Amino acid sequence: MKALLKHNYDKLLLTLALLLAGCGVGWVWLQQPLVNALRRQTVAAQLTGKTHDTTTWRTPDQTTANWVKPALQSHGAGWIYEVFTPPVIYYNTLAKTFTVTPPQYFVDGGEVVFGLELLAVKLELYRLQLVGYFGGPDNYVAAFVSPSVVDTLLAREGRRFDDLGLTLKNFAVKKVLVEHNDSWPVYDIAAQAVLQDEKTGAEVLLDSRTRKFTDKPLAVLRATGGTEKPREFHEGDTITDETGSYRIERIQLDPPEVVVARQVPGLPLPEIKILHPMVPGKTHTGSTLASRKQKPTKKNLLQPATGFTTADSK
Repeated sequence: MKALLKHNYDKLLLTLALLLAGCGVGWVWLQQPLVNALRRQTVAAQLTGKTHDTTTWRTPDQTTANWVKPALQSHGAGWIYEVFTPPVIYYNTLAKTFTVTPPQYFVDGGEVVFGLELLAVKLELYRLQLVGYFGGPDNYVAAFVSPSVVDTLLAREGRRFDDLGLTLKNFAVKKVLVEHNDSWPVYDIAAQAVLQDEKTGAEVLLDSRTRKFTDKPLAVLRATGGTEKPREFHEGDTITDETGSYRIERIQLDPPEVVVARQVPGLPLPEIKILHPMVPGKTHTGSTLASRKQKPTKKNLLQPATGFTTADSK
């Protein structure tokens, strides 16, 4: 019996599978009347609750609203700006307040004159410059000039310049390689001096071929329309004339501009203006940070007067 089952095992499995498939098909065929009856049956939704009430919408009344004219700002009626030209805000270090520039306006039919013109912005020269030398290798005498001294200053190594706070530590004449586009080397003879700066404690190298500058900016100013010689000013310097005083608040090299505060008697806050280098043939005008009722006079604006200070006197 076992041998017979083993020999016909595949045929028995196939016969069993066919019987199961036939049973499944028969069951589906028997259930077809019930399925067809369910498909023909109509299903209706049963709604309960209150029915929807329709509402008639009315068009809202058209009314015209008139806007009230805005009140004046706290700074008065002069505070007027366009939508896309907001005011420039500055901080006044003298009054310790923030102020803005009002629109450009005219006084007595002419343009507003601030009283100062900016000619240039540059770096300050170092207080000692090497210009040459005398003598031979064993006995060099260096030649210096200083903006604060009229005469030429001659010195050997070890010389101390008492008024300038400088000491000549080393002096030498060297052959220096010059940079150029040719492949052949080019040399130049240069005198070089090493100074000990007593104010900063650092060593400073001077070269006879170039001038030595500091990192402090200078503003070259003159009176508007005046004939006086232009003068150089540092940040914090003050200029006094008959109408008031001018203080150099800030000096900027790039782009060149100078912020000046002008204090006029009778005004609570100083006028602040940004000066730019003058263009030849044009008058420098612009807006300031406070109203003015008169033009400043141009008499002796840059002449020494009470209230004028320099960087050395601070």
